[in-house]
Amino acid sequence: MITEETATRIACAYREIANAEKLLEDVRKALDLAEPIDIRDVFGRRQQGLQLGVPSGRNGHRLFDVPYSLAIPVIEAHIAHHKAQIALLNEMAVSEASSKGGAA
Repeated sequence: MITEETATRIACAYREIANAEKLLEDVRKALDLAEPIDIRDVFGRRQQGLQLGVPSGRNGHRLFDVPYSLAIPVIEAHIAHHKAQIALLNEMAVSEASSKGGAA
């Protein structure tokens, strides 16, 4: 039987891929449609660049005005990373399912 942890990690990776693919689609549309780029924050203010950050808190860090040209490769790398994780997790799930004492 596959462990709950493995199943959860697989589901989370698939969800992350779906979210990233939607974001990638939105970014590509924004980059293709408008010149200059017209991406706005939640308050409707035009953004000069993107932000990249570690969640806020004591160790939080954020970069501002990250070039739009970096968005697509970063998102694509994120998707590739999670697809690779799914491949490994699928192998782990097969191993768990076929291990002694596991129910099928």
